[in-house]
Amino acid sequence: MRKGVPLLRGLAILAVVLNHAAGHGYTAMFWWAHRYRDVVSPNFDQMGSWPYYGLVAVQQLTLFSVPAFLFISGFFVAYAARGDRATLSWKIVRTRVLGLLWPYLIWSLLIFLVEAAEGETRSALDYAISLLLGHAVGAYFFIPLLVQLYLLAPFLVPLARERGRALIVGAGVVQVVFVGLLYQRYFGGSLPALPDDTPWALVWWAVYFPMGIVCGLHIKAWKAWLQRARYALLVATIVLGIGSIFEAEWLTAVTGAFDWPHATFKLSSMLYAVAFILCFLAFEPHAMPCSRQVEQIGAMSFGIYLLHPKVMELSARAIYHLAPGLLGYQAVFQAIIVLLSIGLPILAMKWAARTPLRKVYRYFFG
Repeated sequence: MRKGVPLLRGLAILAVVLNHAAGHGYTAMFWWAHRYRDVVSPNFDQMGSWPYYGLVAVQQLTLFSVPAFLFISGFFVAYAARGDRATLSWKIVRTRVLGLLWPYLIWSLLIFLVEAAEGETRSALDYAISLLLGHAVGAYFFIPLLVQLYLLAPFLVPLARERGRALIVGAGVVQVVFVGLLYQRYFGGSLPALPDDTPWALVWWAVYFPMGIVCGLHIKAWKAWLQRARYALLVATIVLGIGSIFEAEWLTAVTGAFDWPHATFKLSSMLYAVAFILCFLAFEPHAMPCSRQVEQIGAMSFGIYLLHPKVMELSARAIYHLAPGLLGYQAVFQAIIVLLSIGLPILAMKWAARTPLRKVYRYFFG
């Protein structure tokens, strides 16, 4: 199982990039349609087309990515706590948090500078809130979220040692309740619900990090159980993945919303993510094609996570201005922005590691 975790990390960062590329695909399909067709944008007549359903499938089937990163972070917290019968030391927590915050702050500030050069400025309060909640770009919510979980880790580790099952069940109930309140809000209910545009709130992701800690602390028992349940987990992963695709389209049709049904905070997506993570670890697919390359990409996942949003945005904008005809061919458009969003950050990290910048490499890329 330990060998499967680095491979899962590589697969997760690839899924993150594919998921965000699908989001840009919707932009090209609906809001940029005038660049390659004689229509007025936004234009939604491609909804229901095969390229549209392709984007939906990619987006839904990659929703395991952030839950996988949270599970992996919890798993390594358990590894760091090995031999300590009390809890996780605050020294380890501080090291992990600072390792996240320095690159996060540097790239967030660089993004603010680029936006200011383009004429987009914010108030001092907006900048402070953006740093606090990860609003420099949408994907950065993950860093404040993970910092919250690391700060809770010293309290979670003792529970995971002694009452692991209760911890997972309790965290799962919290997550289901908040997701359930979101359903009733979109269906016209009157109960208060946390807005779904708050992805930094840990209640949306409550179960994955504790599950990783419990798995890491009780790895032998989990490995034995996963081996027994692997084919059931495989069936569950397939069924729930398909269910997430269908639920996204059903919720869009019934509620008239688009962003929420196609994002993470759905019951089918939550269950699919859990099933996918456990199924992947149960089979430990070391023989999968390009597994070594995927593991290498996983080792650079934090740098890719930080750099790819702006690389993808700039790549899409360049295509919009320089080769708008490509926007009408989703397979080509997706391939270009995905390859650039993975390849350019990797090249930047490898270049930095071979120059005098290697002395400050960890401050930029973790």
